[in-house]
Amino acid sequence: MKFSAFIKDNLDAIVADWEAFARSLPAGRAMSALALRDHSREILLAIAGDMEIRQSDQERAEQAQDIVPTEASTASAAAEHGALRQMAGFDLVQLFAEFRAMRASVMAFWQRTEGAEPGSSSIEEIARFNEGMDKALAESVQRYSSEVAASRDMFLAVLGHDLRGPLSGIDMSAMLLAKAGLADSARQQAAARIKRASRDMNRLITDLLEYTRTRLGAGIPIDRSVCDLGPVCEASLEDIRAGNPEQQFVQRMSGDLILQADAARMQQALSNLLSNAVQHGNRRSPVSLTADGEVDAIVVKVCNSGDPIPPDALQAIFEPLVQTPNASSEAHERSRTSLGLGLFIVREIVLAHGGSITVESSVAVGTVFTIRLPRAPA
Repeated sequence: MKFSAFIKDNLDAIVADWEAFARSLPAGRAMSALALRDHSREILLAIAGDMEIRQSDQERAEQAQDIVPTEASTASAAAEHGALRQMAGFDLVQLFAEFRAMRASVMAFWQRTEGAEPGSSSIEEIARFNEGMDKALAESVQRYSSEVAASRDMFLAVLGHDLRGPLSGIDMSAMLLAKAGLADSARQQAAARIKRASRDMNRLITDLLEYTRTRLGAGIPIDRSVCDLGPVCEASLEDIRAGNPEQQFVQRMSGDLILQADAARMQQALSNLLSNAVQHGNRRSPVSLTADGEVDAIVVKVCNSGDPIPPDALQAIFEPLVQTPNASSEAHERSRTSLGLGLFIVREIVLAHGGSITVESSVAVGTVFTIRLPRAPA
């Protein structure tokens, strides 16, 4: 059996191995089977097809030295795989590990096959397979790196945009306050604008500091004590309501809401969730916050209506610097003015408490974030 034919005949088994290994990686544990298998069949079929094309020694040497990406390579299945893995939170080490595991899986299957052809022809086919794997890996890494660079550029652009807005408000209010004979009502309005702008900048800087802390490996520190989550929810609502007076909010709390937690961190997490709901939801529909005390845990939900988040985007919504696509052009424009750190920090705070956070999004229920917190640390 030819090596290329063997790959096609055993495609399902090889892809299953790919999925099992990808699920073992930290970023793959919460992903669906479809997302884990992303482009694996297309990558293998492209390699097998390339192996069946005859090459002269000169053509093989030229291909081995061709490191400049072409238009075809940047749009290949391997390139798309690299882009999606970057969005899903895989790092380069995990991306390399995926391709290494695929290569090892194919070779293991081939060695166990009775139809494997010994001799120089088999060695040549293995060499062609390795060339195909190296090419696919190079395309994937190149696209991954491009997406990282694009995310970094977007991060800096949005950071400048988000800082310029509050600073402009502070500057205009300061000019207004400097005028002689200013009415008390106008002075109070200017002071309120400065306070809102300062609060927005403080939240942005806090998110940046928390993101940097997690990337340095320190994680988000929490200081547990006995706290009532009811007042924490109310304080979070008041904080967001002050900055969004036109938005309607609905709250419902039931059961025992006492637990061992860091009240300040939980307020930060809930404020981020509520801010996200206001930003991406339908402004004409209320944002709801519910907290229910169960026997061993407390369940908190934040819900907003509006266009649902695509299923593929749900896999990466808690990753930093990810701009979640939305069916609404208005919502899409709003998402371009967000650093994408809020939900990432929410997840880190919840995980630090030993809890879990999930999200579902559909036309019927809207977008619902569900936090489940144990009453006491494990």
